[in-house]
Amino acid sequence: MMRAMIIDDEMNCIETLAFDIGKYCPTVEIIATATSPKQGLLDIKRTKPDLVFLDVQMPWMNGFEMLELLDEINFVTIFTTAHDSFAARAFRLSAVDYLLKPVDNRELQEAVIKAEEKIRLKTGKDQINNLLQNIRKPENSQRIAFPGRDGFEFIEADRIIYAKAEGSYTHVFLTDKRKLVISKTLSDIEEILSGHSFHRIHHSILVNLHHVTHLLKTDGGYVVLDTGEKLHVSKSKKDVLMERLGLKKQ
Repeated sequence: MMRAMIIDDEMNCIETLAFDIGKYCPTVEIIATATSPKQGLLDIKRTKPDLVFLDVQMPWMNGFEMLELLDEINFVTIFTTAHDSFAARAFRLSAVDYLLKPVDNRELQEAVIKAEEKIRLKTGKDQINNLLQNIRKPENSQRIAFPGRDGFEFIEADRIIYAKAEGSYTHVFLTDKRKLVISKTLSDIEEILSGHSFHRIHHSILVNLHHVTHLLKTDGGYVVLDTGEKLHVSKSKKDVLMERLGLKKQ
């Protein structure tokens, strides 16, 4: 049984979420609720929950600022927010779960199942710390959480040279010459890396433009990377790539 608490400045949101948890998540026990970050901090230290449902936007202090006041985070967090775009990209980068209000029951159940796995693997703390770092950092130094067999590996975006689709998996090539095999599609990786300097040069290849040294016209078009590798550019992607590189169409 997971011991959980809910922190939200709106009591009706607490009551609705508590009802849904009681109805759809039998492995979760609500042990405390708080209507302010200050009370939430006190209750976390007092009750030591396994799981915290935390509202992002609250008066005086938001959910992120509240977490940064804790000496140690020994619980898994599921954020709740009324705004789809609010910090959503930071959540995706850090592999942290969030629920959009009004909370969908199926998404609630899925988030709780993931929370159980994070508690088992003890990865929740690392993901929250990564999230807080990503919120503070400029985009080009943010870290992306990639799932592995035993948890997550956090990689800075600039260390990713390119990603290549292999069926339902994606191979991610890094500057330290390692290759990660990720159980996500290339489209998933592209969405996570949106906002960084990545560009789809082929239906199966996403490349970090910071690692491109040459654009060649031979054999239909290639980019050359600072590793010396040559990657084919599809005809349909060439014009947009040239625009991204600041080149005029010829």
